[in-house]
Amino acid sequence: MSIVKDLLFTLTVWLFAFTASANTQAVLPMKEVAPGIYFHQGKIDDLFSTQTDPVANITVVIGKEAVAVVDTGGSRRAGEMLYRAIRQITALPIRYVINTHVHPDHNFGNQAFVSEQPQFIAHTRYAGDFHAKANYYLQRLTAPWFEGTTPIAATHFIEKETEIDLGQRTLVLMAHERAHTRHDLTVFDATTRTLIAGDLLFVDHVPSLDGSLTGWLSVINTLNAMPYLRVIPGHGPIQTGKNAFDAQTHYLRSLAQEVRAAINQNIDINTASLTVLRSHADNWKLFEQFHGRNVIQAYKELEWE
Repeated sequence: MSIVKDLLFTLTVWLFAFTASANTQAVLPMKEVAPGIYFHQGKIDDLFSTQTDPVANITVVIGKEAVAVVDTGGSRRAGEMLYRAIRQITALPIRYVINTHVHPDHNFGNQAFVSEQPQFIAHTRYAGDFHAKANYYLQRLTAPWFEGTTPIAATHFIEKETEIDLGQRTLVLMAHERAHTRHDLTVFDATTRTLIAGDLLFVDHVPSLDGSLTGWLSVINTLNAMPYLRVIPGHGPIQTGKNAFDAQTHYLRSLAQEVRAAINQNIDINTASLTVLRSHADNWKLFEQFHGRNVIQAYKELEWE
């Protein structure tokens, strides 16, 4: 009996070590979607209940001299998998890590890149929100895949259109007015006419409003006027053609219309959150998790018009 126990113990230790080793060496799958543009599509899931990360999209842009990473996933583990993936593609220095906004599914992988000493770039209003919310996010993220994650703040901030050079490749960074959040940042690669929109574009995943509904609709008009060939959203598959924002725009406009109607009919905010725009439920994933909150956010904004 003791021999059997010893064998079982040895097998358990071996399996644990093998699993840990596999996790340590895991590489995030990346696809080249345009010359020098590598993309990982996160699964559509809620970061606070998912069993694995990443749930947000990640983009890597490679120039002749340097690399820029746009969003890094929601955990140390995701960031390290991303770092290993980049190093399988190129040995060029990673000079820029660009955070499109403060939500943790987009930037809690930053710590994997600290050793590269990049500029961690974000919107000028990012810093205050990061320091205000990081601990709240940490308290909610307790899954095993999140172990060892330490949030890394941005170090460089932009408040207007700014260009960075990767070597014969210029990226245009744009800091936007309040929309999805109050500190959204987009990246445009002029070489391939690729717009990396962050969460200013959701595809399949229902949009999540944490800023201004009317502001978001205005920013969409600005983005849609850009000469893009493809748009990489914050969540969901890449979009091509000039209808990239159409489905999201329809949702947001409909949300504004129905919330205004509820306000005019003196329907209270809690009732509105349960009844407004339910006809769109089958059009979007994670609708039940996010839509009611969108209604409340929109109601608080539009009741003061």
